[in-house]
Amino acid sequence: MAEENTVFENIKKAINELVTLRIVTAVGEITKDEKGVPMIDYSQNPRIILTSINLIQGDITTVFHEEFVTGKYQSLQVFHAAREKEGYELIKKNIEVLEKLYEVAKSVLGK
Repeated sequence: MAEENTVFENIKKAINELVTLRIVTAVGEITKDEKGVPMIDYSQNPRIILTSINLIQGDITTVFHEEFVTGKYQSLQVFHAAREKEGYELIKKNIEVLEKLYEVAKSVLGK
């Protein structure tokens, strides 16, 4: 019974985390986390484009550092727009996978 609850709780948690899609394009220094994965070093004042999409309400907010609009990083606007599209497609696929996983879990666990 505990295993069943864990599976369904993990699926619910994954669905809840899919509510907001954030796409970040950053130029600047990086640091590494404890596993050695590169991360944006926010202490070094990176230049950032941030898009936040609320998938439930449909709200889209995009914030640009001015260098992406009038400065040397203008060409990265196209890159960021492509990443937005890729991110949206990825979320759609993730939702489909979660739906299938939920159905398989119900079948296997007899719910």
